[in-house]
Amino acid sequence: MVTMLTVIVQFGLYFHLRTVAHTAARHGIDHVRVVDGSTDEGIATANEFLDQSGRSLDDRQVAAERGATTSTMTVAGNVVSVVPGLSLRVEVTVDAPTERVTP
Repeated sequence: MVTMLTVIVQFGLYFHLRTVAHTAARHGIDHVRVVDGSTDEGIATANEFLDQSGRSLDDRQVAAERGATTSTMTVAGNVVSVVPGLSLRVEVTVDAPTERVTP
C-alpha cells in the first residue's frame, strides 16, 4: 500500500514538474522571439521562473536558439526521486515564430 502511494506521488510530481518546465519555456520564448529579444534574456527569464517554481527539478538545463524564422526554447532536468531507483527526466521544447520587421 505504501509503495503504491509513493509511486502515485512520484508520477504526480513528474507531471507537475513537466507543467512547470513547459511554463518556464513559454515565458522564456516570449523574450527570445520578439524583435529586440535575445537568447540570454530568454534563458534568464526561464531560470528565474524555475527558481521560483521548479526547485524540485534537479540538474536543469535551459537552452535557447533564435533563428531567422523560428525560435526555440528547451528546458530539461531530473525529477526528484521519491521512489528509490526510479529516475525520471523532464524535457520540454517550445517553438515559436521569430518576430521580424519586413518592408
